[in-house]
Amino acid sequence: MIRPNHTTEPTTYTPAAQPVPAPQPTLSTLEQLIEQEPALTAGGVRHLLFTKGHDLPGVYRFGRKLLFNRAEFVGGIMAGHAAKIAGVK
Repeated sequence: MIRPNHTTEPTTYTPAAQPVPAPQPTLSTLEQLIEQEPALTAGGVRHLLFTKGHDLPGVYRFGRKLLFNRAEFVGGIMAGHAAKIAGVK
């Protein structure tokens, strides 16, 4: 028995073309990082780099340019890498 408003032929679904979102950059400059993370300041991050060196998680050098992986850098801060920045050791 065929119900009204139904066909016996299979229907094919063709999705409408969706624009592919541009991939988010995984590396950011210092200026981009402080825009993305309002709790950070440029001076604070520079001071952290000066006292701790560039061996912090999420900090990379590309020639003279410093690049940050936001997820790794914030994860390093949350893991306690920036708990003591300067002062008594």
